[in-house]
Amino acid sequence: MHKLILLFPIFFSFSLFAQNGPVNPLSSRSNSIANASVAFTDINSLFNNQAGLADLKNISFLFSAQETFRGPYSDNMGGGFAIPISSGTFGFNFNYFGATDITQQKIGLAYARKLLETLSVGIQFDMVSTQIPSNEKSNLFTFEIGFQYQLIDNLLLGIHFYNPTKLEIIEDEFLPTILRVGTTYSPYKKLLVHAEVEKDFDFPFVFKSGIEYELVDDLWFRIGFHNKPRTFNFGIGYLFKKRFRFDIAAYYQRELNLTSSGLLGASGFVPSFGLGYDILKK
Repeated sequence: MHKLILLFPIFFSFSLFAQNGPVNPLSSRSNSIANASVAFTDINSLFNNQAGLADLKNISFLFSAQETFRGPYSDNMGGGFAIPISSGTFGFNFNYFGATDITQQKIGLAYARKLLETLSVGIQFDMVSTQIPSNEKSNLFTFEIGFQYQLIDNLLLGIHFYNPTKLEIIEDEFLPTILRVGTTYSPYKKLLVHAEVEKDFDFPFVFKSGIEYELVDDLWFRIGFHNKPRTFNFGIGYLFKKRFRFDIAAYYQRELNLTSSGLLGASGFVPSFGLGYDILKK
């Protein structure tokens, strides 16, 4: 159990060390703006705030993968799709996280719809499966819920709540409960400005912000800032022929002493990439 106690602070602190963990946003677009992404309104909402799926017009697919931090070994990858119909949008996503001696998989079923012209809601039911060093396996069922509200023209508010009920994985180890509140402001067509506050109920508040700028048609440059720890994120995204999505992102990680055992995350760039496809309506 001593080894497990050392591993869990790493496992559930990824949102602090890498702005991304198995229960936090997973998409390269999100990573490039330090995950200030609670007010997204495209397929990336599948991993950020399901309420944003209510604005989808086309069937969309997304796959994304990243390193969680530089050495020791860790991978975080996932994918999914969303299908808009007359009564709302249905979505499915999966997420796999693997690190030394511990893995987690999450499967989510989502539904989003507009309640009003200015108000959208989304909910997702999750099954979270965790494998730990003692070969114990825990299967938990939880949910996440999100809202988006158009405050004024070009200013969108997003709210997302993950795992509102406190669920125990093993004795005295719990699935995180996370609240995110943020906005996206578009002063003009080619510019998006994002800001967000995140509260993991076991950790201090985290502030995240980012900017997206369309350099030429469908080619976006992105930067972001995360304050705990301080990181500078960046990336680019391209929409080819209005249906193929390509996104890459990275941030620089300084050497980190992740646990009292002296397990180190090496300095270097932490990359992620994403691929997507939209089936356009005829």
